[in-house]
Amino acid sequence: MKQIIKKLNSKLIDQISAGEVVDCPESVIKELIDNSIDAKSTIIKIHLKKAGTSEIIVRDNGIGMNDTNIVNCLERFATSKISTQSDLNNIKTLGFRGEALPSISSVSKIIIKSSGNSIQNYSKNKMKILPSNIETGTEITVSNIFYNIPARKKFLKSDNYELRKVINTINKFCIGYPEISFLLTHNNKKLINVQSEPLDSRIVSLLGKDYKKNLLKVDSTKETVSINGYIGNLSTIKKRKGNQFCYINNRYINNNLINITIHSCYKHLIELGEYPFSVLFLTVPTNMFDVNVHPKKLEVKFDNELKIQYLIKSAISTILKNNLLKVTPDFYINKSKGILENESFAFAQSIDSNNVNNNFEERASVLTSEDHRNNDDSNEIDNVWQLHNKYIITEIKSGLVIVDQHVAHERVLYEEAKIALDGEGLNSQKILFPQTLSFETEEFTYLLELLLYLEKIGFEIRKFGERSVIIEGVPSELSLGKEKEIIQDILENYMESKELNSSFIEYMAATYACKAAVKAGESLTQIECLELINKLFNTNHPYYCPHGRPIIVNLTIDELDKRFERH
Repeated sequence: MKQIIKKLNSKLIDQISAGEVVDCPESVIKELIDNSIDAKSTIIKIHLKKAGTSEIIVRDNGIGMNDTNIVNCLERFATSKISTQSDLNNIKTLGFRGEALPSISSVSKIIIKSSGNSIQNYSKNKMKILPSNIETGTEITVSNIFYNIPARKKFLKSDNYELRKVINTINKFCIGYPEISFLLTHNNKKLINVQSEPLDSRIVSLLGKDYKKNLLKVDSTKETVSINGYIGNLSTIKKRKGNQFCYINNRYINNNLINITIHSCYKHLIELGEYPFSVLFLTVPTNMFDVNVHPKKLEVKFDNELKIQYLIKSAISTILKNNLLKVTPDFYINKSKGILENESFAFAQSIDSNNVNNNFEERASVLTSEDHRNNDDSNEIDNVWQLHNKYIITEIKSGLVIVDQHVAHERVLYEEAKIALDGEGLNSQKILFPQTLSFETEEFTYLLELLLYLEKIGFEIRKFGERSVIIEGVPSELSLGKEKEIIQDILENYMESKELNSSFIEYMAATYACKAAVKAGESLTQIECLELINKLFNTNHPYYCPHGRPIIVNLTIDELDKRFERH
């Protein structure tokens, strides 16, 4: 039997198309707020019942619609935002396709009131314009969402789940438009109520007073792109995503490239699984990106992604360098003498920004030369103490420094391994009893690809038989018995990633460093403690281990005086 191809009726077409724009109460609210902002509203109120599944009311004080526009706004692809092809390449509004209101009306009951007019229970065959008491602005009521599409309605989740999505979206609008007052109520209970205010105050209003003193301002303009907003210091780090807000020409977007770029600026400051806070506003010429790539307009496609990545990284890294110096330990190691000095440029060097504002080495050489002119034995590290075979304590000019011996040694070994993997390799020590390791067939094929890199970090490995190797030497810093654990860990990671890229090389170096480093609980002599501290401050990043854990705690004289109530 032959299939018959026929054209769908207009009602079914509208319902299918609506699914691209409207799939839950949150998407309805987003589209309505977009329109309110485009209408130049300064006050937007959102009232919900049952997380919006029962009723959504969005009321604004914008420019409103006359009787003609209130009818046309419900026609598909009817819009006041664009009219020509050139307009599509120069979009400056949040809405522009003319799909939102027609899509909403096709899957729900809708009432629109604006400029003295009202449309209720709109349909193309039965239209009724009534007078309303709304003289300025617009009020849209959406009820019984998906009443005519039961299959879609059953996919809605619990009220709490749907409400969380709504709050998340409205928070994005609140942060993106601090000049607008927003009110959100749910079942007559106020959930969000913010007045027009500066951006930093809006962040505090929404996210809490802990942010008040922990925001770092971003203000950078290069070429035709400006980047403004705030990033958070280390006190705002969270163990979850969602505290990153990015806006392109005032439109909130979710862009993986930008998120990764921001995260990379904090790479040596935070642990895996931690995320920095950021609110960034990018002002970009409209010909450099396209927002018309997704029905919900949450994604953009950049004409030159690498350029955007570079500009963001430069802006944030510069801010981190200039500000984190104020809250880090105030000393560095004089590499020629092993002296702790009153300067903290070494920490700033740990923030990679492609050498943006990189004048720290010059400062170091000046300080070093000045120190030689004012040589003073009082700066020598005379005394160190090991506390509970775990921490090393030493005295400096400003107070006390406490060093975690394991993560300090881990940092030292990590940087040595990184250099070795790029160069001639680490020294190896012969073992008295060579060890044979056997692998599964697939594992062995991957292991053969890693042999060169394992030799670079100090392993002497010889192939033996079809699926085995003999270990005849190990890195000189590695305790015997750890070799199998390290090799297996590195091998499994490589089998997972299947890429010999820079990330894998860093993982290999970090794994070796963690396994080989002196452990908490191991006793060290005073000479060993001194040697470890001096090596630590000869590294590029002496304040955090490869996994982001802090190495040093600095207790200043002022802090100690406060503890002992010395005023």
